[in-house]
Amino acid sequence: MSFFLHHLLRHGYDMFWSHFLIFWLLILVAIAVCGWYLAGSTDAARPAPAQGPLTALPKPSPSLADITAGMVLIGFLALYTYIAFYKEDFAHYDNDNLIDFSLRGVNFPVAVWPYIGRFLPLQYQEWNLIRFITRSCTGYTVFSMAQVAILVAALWIILDEYKFRYRVAILISAMLVPSFVVSNASLVCPERNVLFWLTIILLCLYRYSRTRARKYFVGSLVATHFALYYKETVVVVVLAYVVARLLVEGYTSWRVGQRSWQQFARQNSLTLGLLAVSGIYLVLFGLAMLPQHRFSYINDNQAPLASVFLRYLQTAWLPFLVIPVLILRFSRFALGKGQFDDLWDCLAVGATACFLSLLALRMYGGYYTAPADLIALLYLARVSLSWLSKPTRFRVALVAAAFMCVLVHNAAYSTFAVIETKSTVAMKRELSEFLRTYSPSVSGRGLTLYFPYADGFSVMGFCAYLSYKGFQVPMEGLTAPQTGPTLAVEGAATFANNRCVWYRNYACAHVESPREGALIIVLPDDRVSEADVAGIGRHAHLLLSAEAPVLRSRIGPWLKLLTAISPRFSNSGLPGHWLQLHVFKLGPFHLPTVAPSYKG
Repeated sequence: MSFFLHHLLRHGYDMFWSHFLIFWLLILVAIAVCGWYLAGSTDAARPAPAQGPLTALPKPSPSLADITAGMVLIGFLALYTYIAFYKEDFAHYDNDNLIDFSLRGVNFPVAVWPYIGRFLPLQYQEWNLIRFITRSCTGYTVFSMAQVAILVAALWIILDEYKFRYRVAILISAMLVPSFVVSNASLVCPERNVLFWLTIILLCLYRYSRTRARKYFVGSLVATHFALYYKETVVVVVLAYVVARLLVEGYTSWRVGQRSWQQFARQNSLTLGLLAVSGIYLVLFGLAMLPQHRFSYINDNQAPLASVFLRYLQTAWLPFLVIPVLILRFSRFALGKGQFDDLWDCLAVGATACFLSLLALRMYGGYYTAPADLIALLYLARVSLSWLSKPTRFRVALVAAAFMCVLVHNAAYSTFAVIETKSTVAMKRELSEFLRTYSPSVSGRGLTLYFPYADGFSVMGFCAYLSYKGFQVPMEGLTAPQTGPTLAVEGAATFANNRCVWYRNYACAHVESPREGALIIVLPDDRVSEADVAGIGRHAHLLLSAEAPVLRSRIGPWLKLLTAISPRFSNSGLPGHWLQLHVFKLGPFHLPTVAPSYKG
């Protein structure tokens, strides 16, 4: 009997997760219906709060400064769009997820992986739908940029209290935050969707605080239900905001002598609704992790706390700036000496909690802080401009200096990230075009590619890209026939079970030294020195050489300072061969260097 019950429960568990999106949609409908009912019967009766000090800022007719700011914004958005499409292709990290699923017409499964401790059910699900419309890189990028356009429009509405030129400055600053740039430059980064839905949440919360309109009540709950299932850290932002707001509202009610819990619940029904939506997420997360509850993803990607702290201190200034401002404002509020913004101050608490959780987990990523960075920037802008409602020379100079420092800092790191990403993608595309031109000369014999310094993750990603470009890449369990040049993939790295990585079926053979006739490929993101590459050149004929045009004044100290934003070299520093591509035709020799391992 117990065996039958265990089997029945296990079958029901597997069936639930295999059809999770259906249950998720049913929950979404229930949230929308309940939100619509609650907004009409409870919290809507509460009057909208008085508008804050920013409303008092004058809004004159457009001046020369406003016209200039508008032209700058148009130029910036045009440049931003151009860069997004410039030499874009499916050759960047983790794009194998698109190539092996969406581009092949296969749905990406629900990303619930208790064996490594990941719960991202909505990850890549948009591409399961977009593939019915387009499967081109341009089409996918159009969708991504459409999200950015909606995000920018929402931010513009959120900033409606500011003067025109201030709105432009804040908007450009937000789009230059390194985590924002890195997230939106990738088609597979979950933070791209997190930023989109978080902005919708902020818009709905902001507009609801001013209008008490039912659509913003429902919109807040629905957008939260979307955002939570793209990245686990979103729940930290929401819960910290909810707890902070309930505590502040409870403290305020206690100070004015309010003792009715029913009235308190009615006045905070949206906050309690967000708590309920987060509670549903936590229940599902617990059910997913219950059978195995292994968190190997966190364990494998943890770094020493000091290292993580210093790298965030380099790339993510905004959360560090929020912490002292938040402490000061809460202290003044508790002492009755300052005014408290129950929306933005509590959102700042959520951003701070998210950032501190990353430090506690000892996990670093150039895009991990994107939700915290966005809220922090909007919060600091609001506090600064409120402070300037009574301007003095000292205040104006201090805010202007801080703004310029943050702007230059963000622009520098974002520029580095864009150059590295675009150069790497462009060179891998150039390599695939070279191989297509070169392969007819070895027709009938196939073509052997040898990667002396690339790890399995890099080789797998490039194999996936070559497969997308029509090459016959060796794969285990391939069902669809392939056409195009036949390749054999070998390398100096150790490949478990003759696979480049364990979770993809691209075949890679471990060979100590390349065979005569093979092409030796040194990728632009390999960890290798120029001296080692020059050593290859003494034994082989150079067929192809390329490098980033912005690079070759050598890697100076200023460039090394920006390395922290690199997805590959943030902890190790830039190699001498950075952003260079070399292809050699083999002469017999031995390569003693084995490629290092890389965790993607």
